[in-house]
Amino acid sequence: MSDESQDRLRWLLQSSNAGAARSRLLIAGTAGLLLILFAIGLWPRWNAMRAAQADVSAEQAAVVVYVVAERGKGKHNLSLPAGIRAFQEATLYARTNGYLKRWHVDIGDRVSAGQVLAEIEAPEADRELEEARAKVAQVSASLELARSTAERYRAAIKEEAASPQEVDEKVGAYEARKADVNAAKAHVQRLEQMRMYQRVVAPFAGTITARNVEVGSLIQAGSGSASGWLFKLAQTDTMRVQVSVPQNHSSLVKPGMGAELFVHELGSTAFPAKVARSAGAFDPATRTILVELNVPNADGKLIPGMYGQVKFELVNASPNLVIPVTALIVGGEGLRVAVLDDSDAVHYKSVKVVRDLGKEVEIAEGLNEKERVINNPRDTLAEGQRVRAVLQEKPAEKAAPTPAEKPAQKGKA
Repeated sequence: MSDESQDRLRWLLQSSNAGAARSRLLIAGTAGLLLILFAIGLWPRWNAMRAAQADVSAEQAAVVVYVVAERGKGKHNLSLPAGIRAFQEATLYARTNGYLKRWHVDIGDRVSAGQVLAEIEAPEADRELEEARAKVAQVSASLELARSTAERYRAAIKEEAASPQEVDEKVGAYEARKADVNAAKAHVQRLEQMRMYQRVVAPFAGTITARNVEVGSLIQAGSGSASGWLFKLAQTDTMRVQVSVPQNHSSLVKPGMGAELFVHELGSTAFPAKVARSAGAFDPATRTILVELNVPNADGKLIPGMYGQVKFELVNASPNLVIPVTALIVGGEGLRVAVLDDSDAVHYKSVKVVRDLGKEVEIAEGLNEKERVINNPRDTLAEGQRVRAVLQEKPAEKAAPTPAEKPAQKGKA
């Protein structure tokens, strides 16, 4: 190929490359222009949409529901399980040995104080009493002889018919016989007292709750006897009701205050009760104190061993603040609540709970009265974050049923 042809071919190639470069440049410029136009047209709308979504999310996250911390009720009812006992209970034992001659009362019988419950036959004791009385007669005769002898010797010494020593001996013998008589009479009195124990009597008025003897049974004196006790007696005109009061209520339950006793099996009628005394010490296992109440039972409806509910109306002069239990935050920092300041900013406070009321809790420390507390606070709430607060409406209160009106739990079939 000639030089001229080579030059022409080289020129054609260069021209072709320049055209391709211009085409690529034109395509790139057109694409860039389209991107610029797209950005200019869509970016503001996309940015506005993002801002609107962010505003909606921020508005939803900032809405919180709060309650106002207020004092609890100065008066509130407290119902506790109670055991019912007789006012007095006694297990009667024999005071003398013998055989049961007859018994006069049985279980369920009401008896008065001093009434004979049973008679014990003791032939050996009767013979011993007769012997002791004969002994008294014997020593009394000896005493009479010693007395007359001493008087004769006193008269004889005036006539110098007896020595002073003899007189002293006779007078001493007379004094010894007097001591023998006194001892014999005391022995008779003891045996007569033992004979009185053959009649078992009621120490107080009440109801016979158990009998443990039959006619002809061998009776041995004392509580450690093999035959055991004879009767069990309970005074039921007034009943003792025992209640275990928790420590956080103990200061509000005082002697003399009234209460009501409910026994489900006896209907919804309340039995009036009065606090009589307390144990004065807490049970270290249950942290409760035993409180005893007296309940009149003239009609005998209450029976020892029954189970019931005692309702106290407690009066607290300075009640604690009350908030919903759902407002508490439990974590590694202890119990806390989220509160709102005047500018609706969130702040966290540590609190001390003194009593759990079920749906509410009593706060002793950490909150101020009328302070706004966030209910069900979210974990995303940060310290100092401003929120939009809405007051939670209070539900309508319903009257609580009495313990006797509560339905009995049904057991599984």
